[in-house]
Amino acid sequence: MSIQQQIYNFLHEKNPQVELNDDTQLFKSAVVNSLFALEIVIFVETTFGIRLKRKDVKLENFESINRIAALVERVQKGK
Repeated sequence: MSIQQQIYNFLHEKNPQVELNDDTQLFKSAVVNSLFALEIVIFVETTFGIRLKRKDVKLENFESINRIAALVERVQKGK
C-alpha cells in the first residue's frame, strides 16, 4: 500500500463523511484542526517508523495527503 493510501485511510477513518483526494487542502477544508494535526504527526511517526524534527512539523508539510507523503519520503531518505 502506498504512503498516500495509508494516509488517506487514516484520515478517512477519522472523517468518513468528508470527500478527500490527494490534493485536498486539509486545513482550509476543515478536515484537520490543530488537535487532529497532532494525531497525524503521531500516526506518521508510528506508521512509517520515522521521527519528525521540529522543523518538519509546519503547516505546509501537512496541507494535503501529497504533502504529508512527500514529507515522509524526505525523512525516510534522510533529507
